[in-house]
Amino acid sequence: MLLALSSLLGATGGIPSFNRLLCRAAAEFAVEHGRHLHVVALTDPLYAEPGFVDTLAQRPGQPPTYTACAGDRPRFARSVLGHLGRGRLVVMGHVNLSPLGVPFGRFGVIAHGTDVWTRLPTLRRLALQQATVAAGVSEHTLQQLCQVQGVLVGRCQRLVNALDETNLAHSAATPSTADESSPRLRVVSITRLHPSEPKGIDLVIRSLPSLPQVDYEIIGEGEATPALLALADKLHVSDRVQFLGRLSEADKHAALARCHALVLPSSNEGFGIVYLEAMAHHKPCLAARVGGAPEVVLNEETGLVVSPTWEAVREGLARLTDPALRKRLGQAGYRRLGSRFTYPEFARHAHQMFGRLT
Repeated sequence: MLLALSSLLGATGGIPSFNRLLCRAAAEFAVEHGRHLHVVALTDPLYAEPGFVDTLAQRPGQPPTYTACAGDRPRFARSVLGHLGRGRLVVMGHVNLSPLGVPFGRFGVIAHGTDVWTRLPTLRRLALQQATVAAGVSEHTLQQLCQVQGVLVGRCQRLVNALDETNLAHSAATPSTADESSPRLRVVSITRLHPSEPKGIDLVIRSLPSLPQVDYEIIGEGEATPALLALADKLHVSDRVQFLGRLSEADKHAALARCHALVLPSSNEGFGIVYLEAMAHHKPCLAARVGGAPEVVLNEETGLVVSPTWEAVREGLARLTDPALRKRLGQAGYRRLGSRFTYPEFARHAHQMFGRLT
């Protein structure tokens, strides 16, 4: 088996997290079917500690192999195409890698969301259309694969995202410290802060002048930070907005434990693994009615799903000042996480995809 991935180790975010689940499921499938797993990662630094790969299931005497390419595309292409003619079961972990799958004849591709919302360049789109299986992390992503990229419906398959046991253990080990009796509402966003990615942080900040009881923490870093700082200053809410930068996993979970709700009204989510992280802490989520987020956060059931405007965000935040509502949504979110977004569910779908490639 060959997994050609954009990133796996040495990076944070939804795609590396997803890819670690994919590697785990692939290793289990490889053992079950007598195959040898090979993993090639495009952007992983050469010094990335491959300890994660060593923990994967393996055949006796045949541990999985791992190649990091440090962003060197020619090296990555050589590493992938070096497996031609060896009868590999091949999966490309990102639509941008699709052209490398074509020479193998049969191959799978995984779409993560916004990567297929707009029409791909011709070569990538044609390669994607030739994939034996095109998997998506949400029903919305599958719709975009068909309607925007021209992939046949019969070639598409849903992959259910999940939280791994490490994340769940962090959540369990970090009990809630939020003061539910306080008249103040503490909300948090966890995201990259890139100008080209509309994550909705500005919408939350714009809602704060009319919500003096709301305090806001932002976890993440990126080039959009100065503009967001300036916006908070212009609206005279800087004293209630904290930019915490990039945090360790332990500190991130501590922030989720002390908040009352996760707020990420993003127009840029194919899925949104951070919503699952909040649900693991029994926290309600506020999301935007765009992309795959409404499939994760169920409106009025596990959170609030609103239009991506600051007025709608303001109304949602005002409702979340109600402790009883927060408790009901948070508990339902935790139950939904445990019934829908678990590793066994992820592995079941992944094994179905691998089976279609044999």
